[in-house]
Amino acid sequence: MEYILIAIALISFSFVYLFYKRSIIDKLVRNYNLYTVLLQYNMDKAYETIYKDNILIYSVEATRITDKDFNAYTKHFIVLVEKLLGPKLKDEFIFLYGDYETFVFNVADYFNRKYEEDEVRKSAVDNLMDSEIEIKPDQENIK
Repeated sequence: MEYILIAIALISFSFVYLFYKRSIIDKLVRNYNLYTVLLQYNMDKAYETIYKDNILIYSVEATRITDKDFNAYTKHFIVLVEKLLGPKLKDEFIFLYGDYETFVFNVADYFNRKYEEDEVRKSAVDNLMDSEIEIKPDQENIK
């Protein structure tokens, strides 16, 4: 008799847990846009902090960040995003992405893409300035 009551309690508990887990999934899916905006905001805020504190000096000196430093800044970025999100939201994002490694991968990927976009923009501006310099002497020779 006791075993039957324990079995019924375990089955009831598993159904309640599955219902609770399903309701969390439904909440995350329904509010996915809000979650992504919230994550985007916190990642932008963290990137600005890391950029000002660590990366800006490389841009000013026109030098490339070493791989060792870049990896350290990426880890610092991930930790800063987690702190900005707080423990509750961090857990919800880990749940949304499936596991911690996937969450960290997506956050690190954002940092890498954001840094590369800055590098591309900088090189594009440099190329534009070089092309303007090349045009000016030709115009002076025509006159």
